[in-house]
Amino acid sequence: MIMKLQPPIQPVWKQVSKNWGHPFHPMCSYMAMFPPQLPYYFIQRFSRPGDRVLDPFSGRGTTPTQACVDGRIGIANDLNPLAYILSRAKVDPPEETDVQARLAQLAAAYRDNPGSLPDTTGDIGAVFHAQTLRQLLFLKGILTNDRNDTFIKATIAGILHGKYRRSGSDSIYLSIDMPNTFSMSPAYIRRYVKEKGLVYLALDVFEKTGRRLQRLFRRGAPPTRGQAFQQDVRQLHQWVQPESIRLVVSSPPYLKVIKYGLYNWIRLWFLGVAHKEVDRTLDDAHALDAYLAFMQETIGQLERLLVPGGVCVLVIGDVAHNNQAPLNLALEVWEAVRAHSNLRLLDLVADPIADHRKVTKIWNNTRGRATATDRIMVLCKGDRPAVDQLPVQWDS
Repeated sequence: MIMKLQPPIQPVWKQVSKNWGHPFHPMCSYMAMFPPQLPYYFIQRFSRPGDRVLDPFSGRGTTPTQACVDGRIGIANDLNPLAYILSRAKVDPPEETDVQARLAQLAAAYRDNPGSLPDTTGDIGAVFHAQTLRQLLFLKGILTNDRNDTFIKATIAGILHGKYRRSGSDSIYLSIDMPNTFSMSPAYIRRYVKEKGLVYLALDVFEKTGRRLQRLFRRGAPPTRGQAFQQDVRQLHQWVQPESIRLVVSSPPYLKVIKYGLYNWIRLWFLGVAHKEVDRTLDDAHALDAYLAFMQETIGQLERLLVPGGVCVLVIGDVAHNNQAPLNLALEVWEAVRAHSNLRLLDLVADPIADHRKVTKIWNNTRGRATATDRIMVLCKGDRPAVDQLPVQWDS
């Protein structure tokens, strides 16, 4: 039985401009990301400044970043190394002057010892001009895990590949012309370059990164800092204190839809991580029973972390294969969880996905079929939320 909230939750965030939000949000695209307007709604409604807001599958860090923007303490967690770097950079950023000074130091070190031009016959050679690749290899070998270097890594990850302009001077991205959202295969890139007669441009990584940093910091950093972890969500109580989280807003992994490693192989290359290892770690090929068992453990862990009266918001996509009717996966998850949890189901809201947002659009004639509708499942630890602030006010 669903205990409907009053007034009910409606997807009013869809009425807000797609360009709304802090400049940190679009630092790097990420497959299956939700827009910052969505967590903003729930952060404003179900938490207060100073509360701790968690996303256990943080992706590019949208929920914890928005929490920090709104004066809450954003807590991020994700096993994917790329997601961890992006989330950590946003919730615990350096001062702009410090990160720009570090970039200048790196540029000077490169000028003193740039190394030889790399061999471009391998997979990564299909993506960049040799001079650009030489700069990336230098940075790949010298960047550390401190706050400044983490932010630089995340910034470069966001501009590694995407659309370019033939002049090069106005290009944001560092690669040959290609999508920004996901990494095309090396063989496809080489065929595409040959068919279109594209020319590799010698793009300066240091210059492009410096310009990007200026854009990211144009409104300053969020007013509060958060934390980022790279742990199995089912063991998160070892790093996050139980009954310390006011609100969870997250989108668990899509069932059998996305290879987060393969589709980010270029960014993972820069981070020094094998994409096959990421996909083995994340293991997204669960059958339904295994997925439901995983979600049962996950929600049990989130219940443990929530304060009494805390709210858990999970965005779960419907799944359809071939000509079968779509499976309401969120409802399946709830049916699997309800007998093992003291959480209450407050609402289950349908949120249809526009064609241009569908994560499966990369699969040509089958695009969009696997996930046509998201379901927003709202759970509460207790009979009702301890915080329920209405109306939600939208800032600029």
